[in-house]
Amino acid sequence: MSTRSPFRNRYHRFMTHARAPVVRRPARTGLGVVAMLLVALAGIPGAAGAQDGSTPGLQIEGGTDAQRSNIRNSINLARHPCDLPGFREGRVLRDTEARATDALRAIGFYDPELVLDFERHEACWDIRITLDPGPPTTVEQVDLQITGEGAGDLGFEAVLSQTEIREGDTLRHDRYEALRNRMTRIASDRGYFDADLHTRRLEVDRDTRSATIRLHMDTGDRYRVGRVHIDQDILSEDFVQRMVPFAAGDPYSSAQIIALQRNLNDSGYFGGVRVRPQRDAAEGLQVPILVELEPRKRHSYEAGIGYSTDIGPRIRLRYEHRYANRIGHRYQAEIEASPVRSGIGYNYEIPLRDPLRERLNLFTTYRTEDTDTQQSDRFQVGANRVLQRRSGWQTTEGLRYEYEDYTAGEDDSGRSNLLIPSYRISRMEADEPMTPRRGYRFETTLQGAREEILSSTSFAQVLASGKVVRGLGTGRVLARVDAGFTDVDSVSDLPSSLRFYAGGDASIRGYGYQRVGPRNDSGDVIGGRHKVVGSLEYDYPVVGNWSAAAFVDAGNVVNEWDEFDPVYGVGIGVRWRSPVGPLRVDLAHGPDSDDDFRIHFSMGPDL
Repeated sequence: MSTRSPFRNRYHRFMTHARAPVVRRPARTGLGVVAMLLVALAGIPGAAGAQDGSTPGLQIEGGTDAQRSNIRNSINLARHPCDLPGFREGRVLRDTEARATDALRAIGFYDPELVLDFERHEACWDIRITLDPGPPTTVEQVDLQITGEGAGDLGFEAVLSQTEIREGDTLRHDRYEALRNRMTRIASDRGYFDADLHTRRLEVDRDTRSATIRLHMDTGDRYRVGRVHIDQDILSEDFVQRMVPFAAGDPYSSAQIIALQRNLNDSGYFGGVRVRPQRDAAEGLQVPILVELEPRKRHSYEAGIGYSTDIGPRIRLRYEHRYANRIGHRYQAEIEASPVRSGIGYNYEIPLRDPLRERLNLFTTYRTEDTDTQQSDRFQVGANRVLQRRSGWQTTEGLRYEYEDYTAGEDDSGRSNLLIPSYRISRMEADEPMTPRRGYRFETTLQGAREEILSSTSFAQVLASGKVVRGLGTGRVLARVDAGFTDVDSVSDLPSSLRFYAGGDASIRGYGYQRVGPRNDSGDVIGGRHKVVGSLEYDYPVVGNWSAAAFVDAGNVVNEWDEFDPVYGVGIGVRWRSPVGPLRVDLAHGPDSDDDFRIHFSMGPDL
């Protein structure tokens, strides 16, 4: 024997109630309204429930947690007043019993025994349900069939093989509905716009307490994407078409349509992107795609201020020209000024074969730096080929020429000319850009120069850095490592910008900026060839956007590895998640530092 799905019965019942006759009442006069207000203020019965906050209650005994929960979710007694007239008790009980029965059928229990009692008390009233759910109805057969072109489609095969419904399981109507909806959604997402789910039945035999699910779909033919028409006038048609991740005639897929919209949004050229498949304009099985683009402003100006204990207050000005021409070239200029480090830079960006993942940067910079340990004036000009790989890694192949006039300590000064090829690989992932609870950043760089090739010295250098953030309890653990190795005859052959130093806000806290490293005979820090610095920190929320932190930093810079003897810094700190990013204030002590303690202030994302 078969029955309709209780979902349909319950929906029919709801619609029946919704269409109940409307009781018309005489219009209220002004005196009537005043009288009602006076009655309410007087606190006569009927207003008491609203005044003391009492509402009818539902008590359920017997059954499982899931059964009781499903019944509670289906019954709303709070819509009834506490002073429910006696003649309505029977109607409320019948409605409650029907809803409880439907709730149990929805999770596979078709023959429950329910005893309902209406209990009045001083504050309000309750309905008590004593429940015996009876034996469950199990799924005897799951009959799923896909015909048409979609019969071999991987999307449908995944649906058929990974359904949550298995033969022998207790019947769940929500899982049946979810499976039916998923088949329909897959058909739409995969371009089977003429698909027909011609058989969709949930058959329940109450005598044998068994159910059969039948879902048969004829997908029809799969549509293809047609011509992509892009409505914009700032870039050449050919250049924008290179951002389209599919070709005309490819099988239709909503995932590819979403990828197209994401590509155009991520390109940085457009402020608004709308991608609209035009199914009504399909010719044969070809669906044309209309893309409407709104350009970003051609010119961008930015100004920012900041502060850290390493370099003091700083100001930054930046200009970007987003459309240098119709083939996507753009350029940026930037100026930074602070008491310790200042500079100016210019970068010209040329998109390559894949404009979203591959570009050539032509750059030139000038930077001057004056710290307690070294002074440097450096000029660079060069080119980088940047490739964002589909694996998530980013590689940068570079070649730069740099001239530097430098002084390290009092006696070590010089000028260098270097032609430096380099290769960098990096990757970052985070669940939140500014203050992640889970994420990491990794970067390593290989670079060097040969004296025979336009360089004043020969060297080879490896730099590596990494940071990991993981949630622990309500707080987070942050671990950081920075390391470097240099192969050079003498550290004095290196300009100060290529030497390693430690100490400061982002290094070993408790020590001054660049105050850790090899020293000359006068006691001045002059930098070294090798570096290893690490940090372990735990921060935990205190209140609102404020957190407290405790940390230990360790490491050193040496010229020979057998001289490596780490120095330590320990301390506590305060963090504030400001609207412009995390701000950090740390109080740190370094046992080998010239200071008893140091205060470090910094800002910026954790990764």
